[in-house]
Amino acid sequence: MNFSKGHLIVVVGLISLSLGLSGCSNIKNQSQNNQQTTKTVSIKKANHQRYRQALQDLKHGADRQAYQKMTRVIKTGQATTQQRQLKKQIGLLLRSKKALAAAQLTVAEKNLSQLNKVKEPAVVVSQIKSLNKELSAAKLAQVYYQEVVAYYNAGKYDAAGGSYQALQALSRKYQAVATLQDQGAKYGQLISQKQSVTTASSSSATNSGYTNARNSKIANSEYQQKTGSSLAKATNSQVSSVVESLTDAQILTKFQQVSQIPQEAGDQYYVKQIDSQNYQIEIRHTSPSNSAVSNLKGMYQFNIKTNVISKLNEITGEYTRIN
Repeated sequence: MNFSKGHLIVVVGLISLSLGLSGCSNIKNQSQNNQQTTKTVSIKKANHQRYRQALQDLKHGADRQAYQKMTRVIKTGQATTQQRQLKKQIGLLLRSKKALAAAQLTVAEKNLSQLNKVKEPAVVVSQIKSLNKELSAAKLAQVYYQEVVAYYNAGKYDAAGGSYQALQALSRKYQAVATLQDQGAKYGQLISQKQSVTTASSSSATNSGYTNARNSKIANSEYQQKTGSSLAKATNSQVSSVVESLTDAQILTKFQQVSQIPQEAGDQYYVKQIDSQNYQIEIRHTSPSNSAVSNLKGMYQFNIKTNVISKLNEITGEYTRIN
């Protein structure tokens, strides 16, 4: 094929134009890529700053503020795995706190079971530990409250009185605990009235001294095995001897640490070893309205190897794990 000089000039011009346009396009794309890279770096830098600020918010108790910051980070589409995890962790913290405040302990426990796997950041781990402690206190309060109602309705007033005293002895710094204490408050006067009637008609009210020990199931069982007689008829000296044999400070210290059951002034403990690992522990306290009445705050079984603690249900006669 033959090309004229004019045709050749046109072809060369078109090629030059094409190359020129291609070069301009490459420069434009490169500029756009540079701009996008700069924008991405800027977003990631801002996200990192928000992440650090969110940790500070958590440190100062501003959990919702921290959650809002991390939500903004996620919406950028440039969040790191660490940043996505923090948002999830804060969400679980918020849901756990809300459930605990409403005494929805099953929901709180479910959320905390996921958080218990978290190893960092430290500020989150610290909150998880605090919430687990609050959950334990709330669960204990729930056990006591349910016992107060059940024992009172069943006519077991010494057990109802003991559970009521145990409930009221818990710290009110946790909302769920305070709520349950307030709900159970109406039973305090009702229990006292019932116990007053029972004491007035009971001949055992004439016994003087060692009210708790004389009513202790463990102490009575121990004395019965050794003497074949009832502790109700024993002298104060004999009762004192039995009480002394049912004391183990080391076991009680560990029991209190594991159970988180607060020791109220006036509580009396009776400890009996069942086998090499298990102990039976009874807690009694005289009624604040009637010193002749001994309230049973709880009969427990404690495994010192597994740290499992179970509490006796005075109605069913069965032990149920409480920790």
